[in-house]
Amino acid sequence: MIPQKKNNNGTSHSCLLQNLLLVLALIATLLTACDRRGSRNSNVKNKDTTINPKKAKTFQELGFFGNIKEDKWDSFINAVKNNIANSRKEPGNLSFSLYRSENGGLQPIWFERFKNKDAHNHHKAQHYFKDAIAVIQKSLKGEARSIELEEIDKIPVVIPTPSDRPEMTRHVIVLFHVKPEKRQPFIDGMAGVAAQSRQAQGNLEFNIYQYADDPNKFVLMEGWKNPADHEAQLKQDYIKRLHVTMVGFFVSNPMDNHWLVKDISQ
Repeated sequence: MIPQKKNNNGTSHSCLLQNLLLVLALIATLLTACDRRGSRNSNVKNKDTTINPKKAKTFQELGFFGNIKEDKWDSFINAVKNNIANSRKEPGNLSFSLYRSENGGLQPIWFERFKNKDAHNHHKAQHYFKDAIAVIQKSLKGEARSIELEEIDKIPVVIPTPSDRPEMTRHVIVLFHVKPEKRQPFIDGMAGVAAQSRQAQGNLEFNIYQYADDPNKFVLMEGWKNPADHEAQLKQDYIKRLHVTMVGFFVSNPMDNHWLVKDISQ
């Protein structure tokens, strides 16, 4: 009986060892499968990152030349128009326009957009830009000033529609200084109005930008085929509701920084 008992224990230990080895083999198989799956997931994530890179930041600049000397006006206009015409051919340029007040004043305004800051730096290295700067410096009574702008994610910029009769157009430029606590409601309100205004008769452009150095300051750039189309838009209910909604939003009155201009780029 004793020898038989010993043999039973030996058999039991042998079975346990075999079972343990099977369990370990199974665990190893599962771990290998998980590692392969994780590797595939990692590759997918890396691939997605490559396919969908972060959107590049565009460069925008709104500029005010100030008063131009009367005897330099013609040479100033020719130099700036030549710069604009050549700039529009650059692969990195998105738009470039020159505006003049509807009242005929000699205080032109420029607005330019490039795909990125590097594209703008490339533009400034061109001979036609340097030639224009030389003429501009001799034409100014004072100093020009400019505002660097950024796009707003919630209100994507739409490329303006060109007009076949730019001399008939009306463009509107408005600067907004919004109270910090009203920033998001302002953006939300303008997003809705932008969508409706872009569908309005005669609209060429309705874009809102943010100052690059101040998140509470904004610029509205509008374009219309003619003044009548713009004035008709101002009578729409969504514009009236916007005015009511935005009472108390601003640090200063936007109408104090408001221009009605014509496109004189061509």
